[in-house]
Amino acid sequence: MTMLNDAEKKGQTDHKDENEEDLMDLVGGDGPWQRWIFLVILLCPIPDASHNMSMSFFAPNIDYWCARPADINISVEQWKAIALPPEDQHCSKYKFINMSNIPEESLYLNNSSGPTITCDSWEYDDSVFASTVLGKFNLVCNREWLISMSKSIFIAGYFVSNIIFGYLSDKIGRRPVIVLSDAIAVIAAVACAFSTSYYMFVICRFFIAAGVLGVDNTIFVLLMEIIGPKHRSAYGMIAQSGWGVGCAILTILAWYLRDWFWIHLAITVPSIILLSSWWLFPESPRWLLTHGKTDEALKVLSKAGKRNGMYSNATEAKIKEIIAKSKKEQESEKSSGSILQLFKPGLWQRTLIIFFLWSVNGFIYYGISYNTNDLAGDPFLNFALCGLIEIPAQILTLFIIQSKGRRNPLAVSLAVAGVACFLVYIIPKDPTWMIAALILAGKFCVTASFCILYIFTAEIFPTTVRNAGLGLASVSGQIGSLASPFMRELGKAVHPLVPNIVYGILAAAGTALVLLLPETNNCIVPDTPQEAKDINR
Repeated sequence: MTMLNDAEKKGQTDHKDENEEDLMDLVGGDGPWQRWIFLVILLCPIPDASHNMSMSFFAPNIDYWCARPADINISVEQWKAIALPPEDQHCSKYKFINMSNIPEESLYLNNSSGPTITCDSWEYDDSVFASTVLGKFNLVCNREWLISMSKSIFIAGYFVSNIIFGYLSDKIGRRPVIVLSDAIAVIAAVACAFSTSYYMFVICRFFIAAGVLGVDNTIFVLLMEIIGPKHRSAYGMIAQSGWGVGCAILTILAWYLRDWFWIHLAITVPSIILLSSWWLFPESPRWLLTHGKTDEALKVLSKAGKRNGMYSNATEAKIKEIIAKSKKEQESEKSSGSILQLFKPGLWQRTLIIFFLWSVNGFIYYGISYNTNDLAGDPFLNFALCGLIEIPAQILTLFIIQSKGRRNPLAVSLAVAGVACFLVYIIPKDPTWMIAALILAGKFCVTASFCILYIFTAEIFPTTVRNAGLGLASVSGQIGSLASPFMRELGKAVHPLVPNIVYGILAAAGTALVLLLPETNNCIVPDTPQEAKDINR
C-alpha cells in the first residue's frame, strides 16, 4: 500500500536507500565517538521518569485524621475514640468533645456525641513515610483533588515543552536546547524542594516537566542523527530503557529515604550531572547541513572520524561531495524548516497516522497502568515491577525490529496490548496472579509498541522538522493519556466493559493504519521533505 502519486513514484530512482553510504557511516556509524556520548545520553530518561511518577510516593495512600489540640497530652488512639466520629475519622470531628472522661488504653469507646465540624488541621501516619507532600500541604478531604491537579499541571509542562523546545531545536540546534532545557529542569527542581506553598510546588513541577522532556526528546533526536542506519535500533532501544530504570531507582530511593524532600533532591542528581557534562555533546551534523553550516558540519564529522579511526583524505573528499549534494538539494527544496512541511502532499497522510498512533499508545499505556492496583502485595515491589517490565520489553523488541523491521512488529505489539486490555475485564478475578500476569503482559506489549513508534517517528520525519515533528507526536500521545482516566468514569456511568471495548477498537484501528506506513529499517534517515516522501518500501 502506498500514499505516493505517480509523479512521486517516478522520482524514487533518486531515493537514498540502504545501498547508498550514509553520512555517519563515512566516519563510523558506531564507534568510540558515539559510545562516549551515548553513556551520557543514558542518563536523560531517568529524571524524566522519576519526576513524572514521583507523586506516587510524594502523595501516597496513608492514614490521616483531625489533629489533636497542642495543649492536650493524649494518645492518637484515645483521641480517635473520644473526638472523631466512627463514620468519618479523616475529615470531621465532634464539635463538643468531652475531655473529662478519657477512656483507658484498653477501652477505646467513643464517649462524645452531637454535631460534627470539618477539620482544619490534620495529623498523618508516619510509620511508612516520615514526610510527604500530602502532609506538607494538607492535600486531603476537600483538597484531595489538588493531587490530580498537580499531575495535570506536570503534563501541561510536557505540552509546552514539546511545542517550544521542539521548535527551538529545529531552529537554533540540538545542543543549545539540551543545555537550556536541562538548566530549567535543575533550577525548577531545586526550587521545588524548598516550596513554601502548594502553588509554588506545582509551578515548579510544571517547569521540571518542561525541562526534563525537552532534554529527553532533543537528545533522542540527536542520537538518531549521529548513529549509522544499521545501529539506530540498538541505540534507540537502549536509550529508552532509562524510563524503566528511572522508575526502579525512584522505588529504591522512596523505600530507603521515606521523605519526599530527600527523594526529590536525589532524583534531580542525574540532571545536575548532565548539566555538568554539556560540553560532551556535539551539534548534529545533519542539522548543521540542513541549515547551511557546512564548515561546522565538516568540523564535527572530522572529529568523529578521527576519534573512530576512520578519517582520511578520501573520506574528507566523500564528505565534501555529500555536503555539496545536500546543499543543492536544499536550494531546490527551498526548505524553511516550517512544521507545515509535515503536511505537504504525499507526507501529510503519514504524519496524521503517526500522530494517531501516538495518541492510541498513550491511551492504552495509561489504561493498562491504572490496572496495576490489582496487583497484590507490597506497593513498592508492585511499582518497581511495573517499571522494570519495560526493560525486557525493550531488549526483546530490539532483536525483533532488527530482523523484522518496524512496521509489522509495531502492528503486532499494539494489537496484543489491546487484547490484554479487553481480557482484564473478562477473566476471573481469582486467582489474583492471573490478573497480575495479564496486566504485566499488556504493559510489556504497549511498552514495545511505544519503543518502536519512537524510532519509527524519528526515521519517517525529515531532519528539517524532525524534532518539532517528534514533539507534536508526543503531544498527541499526551492527549491520549489525558483522555484515558475519563474512560473509567464512562465505565462507571454506562458499563464496566465499555472502556475495554474502546481500547480494543482503537488498538485495531491503529494496527490497520500501521500497515499503511513504509518500512524504514536500514534506510538512511531523510534530510528533506522530498526524501521523506520518497520512502516507499
